[in-house]
Amino acid sequence: IRPLGTIGVNDSALKKFGLVEFDFVALYFDPETKKIAIGGGREDEPGSQRLNKGTRGASISAKRFLDFHDLRFSRVTHFECHLDIEQNLVILDNEIERKAAKK
Repeated sequence: IRPLGTIGVNDSALKKFGLVEFDFVALYFDPETKKIAIGGGREDEPGSQRLNKGTRGASISAKRFLDFHDLRFSRVTHFECHLDIEQNLVILDNEIERKAAKK
């Protein structure tokens, strides 16, 4: 996640999590766990965002979503992700930096 509110997804993650199939995604936030989730979406879904695909991945303009949930990032922040098969959502886990600090 970049400070200006863009979520970047590299090409490997797009393919691994099946997001490459979608032109739009839906963003979710769980206030209890403080985790963001990304799911495939449709253009006509409320809150859906265009998945801006490029040659090395994609980006999602998420500033309004991040502002709404009062999520601020002062620097580029990297997250590891996993697929929640039951909900068909990509879950952004704790920051990579925090995981590395705990080891």
